[in-house]
Amino acid sequence: MGYQELIASLRREGEEKADEIRRTASAEADRIKEEFAAEMQLLRDSYARRRAEAVAAEEVRLLADSRLQAERIRLNAQAALVERLYGVAQDSLAELRDERYAGQFALLVGELLPCAWKTVRVNPADAALARSHFPDARIEPDSAISGGVRVSDEGERLTIDNTFEKRLERCWAELAVNVTAKVLRLV
Repeated sequence: MGYQELIASLRREGEEKADEIRRTASAEADRIKEEFAAEMQLLRDSYARRRAEAVAAEEVRLLADSRLQAERIRLNAQAALVERLYGVAQDSLAELRDERYAGQFALLVGELLPCAWKTVRVNPADAALARSHFPDARIEPDSAISGGVRVSDEGERLTIDNTFEKRLERCWAELAVNVTAKVLRLV
């Protein structure tokens, strides 16, 4: 084999080895690109899943917050309604002073403990009525009382309030539930 043939043979071998190296490098590059693409897809999927979970968690939190806020608003509105209805009820107590009031006054006096009452507070319009039931007591007109009677013994150690205002106050919690429910049904 001659010098020329040796060089040609070495060139061929070199080209074949270079081709082999190129093919191997190309295959390795393709494999690395595929692995990289697969890892990138895993990362995208992972971030998409985390983002979806974060969005879902935020939606749940916002929904819970909005429900809580709506409930607070509803409760505040209901409390304001109850307060307003109590005011209306108090303002309406004077309407109980009709032609039957003298009998109602007597019933309220009849509910009192038998005692030597020394001070009797009543609506100014009820002074004469109070004197007929408590002839020995000091009658004090009180315009804050719409009806009924507030009595005290000597030294005011014992006081009984049997006024319309006190009776409304005592039953308001139960009455408010019924009245509010009826008003809300009308709305």
